[in-house]
Amino acid sequence: MSIESYDVEPVDARRPSAWVLGVVAAVTGTLAVIGWPLPVVSRRSGTWEQTTSLVRAWWRHDGWRMTGDSWLWAAVAIAATTAAIVCRYRSAPWTSRTWLLVLVPGGSLAVSGPVVQVLAGVPWRNYAAGHESRAVVVVFSVVLAGAVVLPFLLHRIDRARHARSADR
Repeated sequence: MSIESYDVEPVDARRPSAWVLGVVAAVTGTLAVIGWPLPVVSRRSGTWEQTTSLVRAWWRHDGWRMTGDSWLWAAVAIAATTAAIVCRYRSAPWTSRTWLLVLVPGGSLAVSGPVVQVLAGVPWRNYAAGHESRAVVVVFSVVLAGAVVLPFLLHRIDRARHARSADR
């Protein structure tokens, strides 16, 4: 007996997925606008203390809070927005081209924004000490390269899997 013998409709998760992605876009877009600091992630100890000290500095600052971290928050918001749109209105399965459509706009903002900020000499944060912008640009670039390569890698794996199943 196979699954085709059952009279079952497939589940369409596009609408709930689009709503979840929309909420993610709204939250990260808000964090980008208010200049919320990214959590500090490193191999050194004290990362939680560094994160809480940045949040405390954010709360204490009087005036507009500007941070280079907003570029990443905005990139996630753009990627989530485009993914929600694609997820809601596209019935075909996701291809490498679809992944690029979703990841390239946000990824290009995630890399170009910090690069322009570093080249212009603008401080990374105006509410706390510390200027780790060069390291962040490198991390953003590596993440973007990985995000662009991932769809092609998934496509290649999928093609190999189909070829293997066709040989059986």
